[in-house]
Amino acid sequence: MTATTDLLIAAVSFYAWFRLRRKWPSPRSHEQLYLLFFLIMGISTIFGAFLNHAFAYFFPPGNYNLLPNWLTNVLSVCCYPLAIAGRADQLRPLPSRKIWVTATLVETIVVLALTLWKRSYLFGEIHIAICLYLFSLPLLIRLWKDGHRQEARLAIIAIALMSFIPVILVTHFHIGSFMIDFDISHVIIAVAMYLYYRGGLLWRSGSKNE
Repeated sequence: MTATTDLLIAAVSFYAWFRLRRKWPSPRSHEQLYLLFFLIMGISTIFGAFLNHAFAYFFPPGNYNLLPNWLTNVLSVCCYPLAIAGRADQLRPLPSRKIWVTATLVETIVVLALTLWKRSYLFGEIHIAICLYLFSLPLLIRLWKDGHRQEARLAIIAIALMSFIPVILVTHFHIGSFMIDFDISHVIIAVAMYLYYRGGLLWRSGSKNE
């Protein structure tokens, strides 16, 4: 089931990438980053489905089989705040954009290095929190205040949903023996990815989306 829910995330991510790629035949730089967010997430969760879960018993102990999923996930999540910074700057110049982008890239490089060194996804989980709450949420609030409320609302709801995941994992919440905490978390991520996609559809709407 955990491998299946990984593939659910991959399916939503690839669908979002494909539909947005068709909608943006000549993507701008921040749109390219948004496309990479979905594309790399799809690749990452395919790694997770097969290397981390479905066929994990084929690999010797040491977590090396987990690294492809972990590292690509870190890269995918990094693309999201970079894309949102570009989106915010496109609508109204963002004076601190270079600082925002530099901080995101430096944080991502540090997390990649720590993940490789310690072979632990704890740093990836911290990375997700930093990218969503510190680097992305303030920009989404800015978009909301600027009148682009529908796209901001969808992204903020997605982030709010993601906030339940640590609680689910810590408490090991499950639905019988059929869906354990990892499975439920993956379903939440798939819903969040769809909401991010729906928000992206509004990027070229040509007007504020109240």
